[in-house]
Amino acid sequence: MTDKNKIKSASKKPLPLNDVIPSSIATDNFRLSSKEVNTSYPLKSHPRTYQSNDVPTILFLSKRGMSRSPLAQEVMRNLIQKSSLFGRVRVSSRGVNIAYNDCAVDTRMQTYASKIGLILHSTAKFATVPDLANAALTITMDADSEDFVKIHKHAIRGEVRPIGIFLQSGSEPYIKDPYDREDEEDVDERYDSIISSISFSCTKLLSVVPNLIL
Repeated sequence: MTDKNKIKSASKKPLPLNDVIPSSIATDNFRLSSKEVNTSYPLKSHPRTYQSNDVPTILFLSKRGMSRSPLAQEVMRNLIQKSSLFGRVRVSSRGVNIAYNDCAVDTRMQTYASKIGLILHSTAKFATVPDLANAALTITMDADSEDFVKIHKHAIRGEVRPIGIFLQSGSEPYIKDPYDREDEEDVDERYDSIISSISFSCTKLLSVVPNLIL
């Protein structure tokens, strides 16, 4: 085979794929071990995903990402649009249990949200390492999401706050789970309570956002 043919043959070999995060990624404040990559996430992201956006993001986390965090995202987005923070802050929501990734958002919550003029996204999304790394402020809405950020604290470079500190004095520390209720409990009351609590906490959060991430 001539040298020319050798070069031509070699050029047909497939290039290695780079869409899987390497076993070790390091930035100024971030390091991910191979063990953590293999056991924590089914990740397929280019390392450039870890670069911070120009506009800071507020990330709401809940167990499934199907009801509470999507509602909080839209309530907060609506408040920001009406404030001086419009265009300066993004809002996102994720679930911390991968079993619910791509599940439809709670239809009952969509109905309740529509009554206050909000439209929720159609599917839940699982929180990945890039989501955590790129968030300037992460808000945990339940015990599951608090445990999640503790386990994956290596990925978090922004601020983390539990939703409880933005709720009314004397309230429970978390937003109630719409699915975790007694059979005799009134469904309307549970959803009304969730919407009321999220609306109150997001309004309070809005007032401290400039000090936290801007």
